[in-house]
Amino acid sequence: MIAKKVNFTAGRVDGFECEKGKQQSFYWDAKTPSLGLRVTATGKKTYIFESRIGGALSPTRLTIGDTRTYTINQAQAEATRLKALTDQGIDPRELVKAKEKQAQAKRAEEKSKELLVSEVWNEYLEYQKDKMTRPHIERGKKWGARHLKDHENLSQAGGEVRKRSKEKTKAGVLYPLMSMRMADINADVLKDWQKLEASTRANNARQGFEMFRAFWRWCAIRPEFARIIDVNAVESKELRDEVPSRKSKRFDVLDRAQLKPWFKAVNSLNSKVAKAYLQAVILTGARREEMANLKWVDVDFQWGAIWLKDKVVEEGRKIPLTPYLKSLIESLPRRNEWVFSSPTSKEGRYADPSVSHYRVQELAGLISVDANGEKSPPVTIHGLRRTFASLAEWVEMPVGIVAEIMGHKPSATAEKHYKSRPLELLGIWHTKYEAWILEQAGIEFKPQEGAQLLKVVGGTN
Repeated sequence: MIAKKVNFTAGRVDGFECEKGKQQSFYWDAKTPSLGLRVTATGKKTYIFESRIGGALSPTRLTIGDTRTYTINQAQAEATRLKALTDQGIDPRELVKAKEKQAQAKRAEEKSKELLVSEVWNEYLEYQKDKMTRPHIERGKKWGARHLKDHENLSQAGGEVRKRSKEKTKAGVLYPLMSMRMADINADVLKDWQKLEASTRANNARQGFEMFRAFWRWCAIRPEFARIIDVNAVESKELRDEVPSRKSKRFDVLDRAQLKPWFKAVNSLNSKVAKAYLQAVILTGARREEMANLKWVDVDFQWGAIWLKDKVVEEGRKIPLTPYLKSLIESLPRRNEWVFSSPTSKEGRYADPSVSHYRVQELAGLISVDANGEKSPPVTIHGLRRTFASLAEWVEMPVGIVAEIMGHKPSATAEKHYKSRPLELLGIWHTKYEAWILEQAGIEFKPQEGAQLLKVVGGTN
């Protein structure tokens, strides 16, 4: 209730007291509408504002401030300002909330501008890891373990001791960007980075750019990052001109004439696991990780079959266990669950076949050096898979059978919905292919008699 209106003066304000028996008393300024003074039993004095907003039945009361902080003139000026708002039906409290919200947003934006690439990069990897755990997301729409490892390797700081060498690991191609602020990344920065990295490690530079571009596009569709970054930084033509071209896959294969020196070099390796793994890939056309993840329970020696965990079909695929490959696998030590095991690997299985394969190509003389001392690019592990597809034509293996053994998606309607080839049929062609490969490699091998899939069918071309 509004009562006790008097003109506020310094003396009167100083003399106002709380009425006896009450917790607080109110005094109202006769000069300034809605300006009051609240005096508590403890002697605390506070300027207040009280007014109805938009015809409300109950008045709204706001605190202006302590009399030790506000002078009478300041309190009157603030009460006049608030009165002008309430007369328009505006609630001053909502304005305060909106102002605070705006201030918080500004503070958050300023803080977000200090975000480092490494912080958001780690959040990006965690996002992808989470997707990897969700079984309802089909393959191809989420990362595999190898792809995740590549991202971690290319962004690592380096300086760690290697497991099989005294040399320390090198910083990944993406590492120079990790310490930068997100807000500082632009096309010029990326162009200079790409130019520098491409001069010493072109393939990694290209791969690193492709990873960073995907990461940046992920940031661009998230409001918390989109407002602080240059979303078009990775789209610059000048930047893309600096990115090294991808090596032509057409040449990432072994030719027929190269089989003999390649197999000779493979069989000169000390590691039984390395020998068997490299030959298994070229003899089956399996993907790198499919063969590396092969377990003993996935090998059926009785019926001559291998069960590979497929990236295309969730349940995997069954392929023939050809005679020579069977002999290779049977010769391997059974250290643990993995066929291609390793006593030094963290996972207990063969982890990095690329090192052995590069050594094989050096021993076989398959890596040439030009006049400038530049080495020709080696055939990759995936190139051995391409070699299977390429050389299968020499034994006139039907395209559909090649695709089924390799685990390619069916392309034609008939292949996709109607054809279901028995393992025996795949085995006829696969064994024929293996026999031809061994002949070109100069390897004498006689398959065991008696097993259905182990008979070499037909002559060699």
